[in-house]
Amino acid sequence: MKQCIKIIITGQVQSLSYKEVIQKQAQKLHIEGTLQNHEGDDILIFACGQSDNLDELIDHIYKGTSDIKIRDVVIEPFINEKNFRGVFRVIG
Repeated sequence: MKQCIKIIITGQVQSLSYKEVIQKQAQKLHIEGTLQNHEGDDILIFACGQSDNLDELIDHIYKGTSDIKIRDVVIEPFINEKNFRGVFRVIG
């Protein structure tokens, strides 16, 4: 079943390599949405896809990379009113 979630990753996570890792994983899992900078050093993700694939993306987010420090990951459902056109983009 297709779902949409909003993810806020807090900490020192403003790394281009980390964003690219998330984007590649989302594309591999056929997840559409966006990733963008959020308040301070945080990242905001909107992701839509099959629930199992979203779970796998979340696991991947928690793994991180060696150049970041995750403090918290907040996940909540959201109603998709955007047309992501089937792709996952990094904005900004």
